[in-house]
Amino acid sequence: MATITTKETRAFNWANPGTLKVGDEIVETLKDGREVVFVVMDDGVIGLKNLLGYHRMNKEWTNEGGWLACDMRRYLNEEVIALLPDALIAAIKPRKFGEEEDKLWLFSEMEVFGEHDWAENDPDRGFQFEYFKDRRNRIKVDEDGDASWWWERSPYGSSSHGFCIVNSSGNASINGANGASGVCFGFYI
Repeated sequence: MATITTKETRAFNWANPGTLKVGDEIVETLKDGREVVFVVMDDGVIGLKNLLGYHRMNKEWTNEGGWLACDMRRYLNEEVIALLPDALIAAIKPRKFGEEEDKLWLFSEMEVFGEHDWAENDPDRGFQFEYFKDRRNRIKVDEDGDASWWWERSPYGSSSHGFCIVNSSGNASINGANGASGVCFGFYI
């Protein structure tokens, strides 16, 4: 028996999103005019389908202090959040990291890959999000359509200078904190 898969397109409201399923895509225009696609990654978790440019985790070659101390955290929650439409910002629920809260964050090694031991010192490992169980969904492209490496918030366990990343094939790797890699953030609604 043959089957058909269809894609529904409808108006979307961040304040009243209705029922969302893993893999649903939401097209949004940033305040600077760029169009981005967000995708439902798990229950209440939304993230970029592809990259929003490149940035360093830190200006210096260190992962000391992990996510809470990195420049990427500041960049997302000061500069990038300012690009989001007001209706989206109002719908975002902050996520706790210890005593701190962030509206935007990078995914952890565990959230992307599931059981993986490169980030054994990560205090907020979480669980693998449904969307990332398919390796193809871990491949992100830049504005030119080229598959590229992108950051995770997890410090690389056996290094004092690296953070975990996803390489252009959707596999786990690492990069020095002061190198520029792709930005793919998530948030809760």
